[in-house]
Amino acid sequence: MLYYLDNDRTGVLVVNGLAPLAQDQAYQLWLIRPDGRRDNGGVFRVERPGELTLHRVVSPAPWTLYTGVGVTVEPATGSPGPTGPRVLHGGL
Repeated sequence: MLYYLDNDRTGVLVVNGLAPLAQDQAYQLWLIRPDGRRDNGGVFRVERPGELTLHRVVSPAPWTLYTGVGVTVEPATGSPGPTGPRVLHGGL
């Protein structure tokens, strides 16, 4: 679930059931525009299997610009665009 307010650029991504990754990997959130371009929503880690994880998101643009979100597995420092397998996705 992603919680946000239309008039603010911050939100909280709440995930459950993702597995911890190797130290050189992280999950990365992507904010998807109508034309398919993706903006970086930040990287986060899961510390324990099945743990409820909260990730604070600062949106680079107003939330109303985005139509969806996705989460991929990326290098620990993140990527400029999705390169790893998609593990979550949904519409806004």
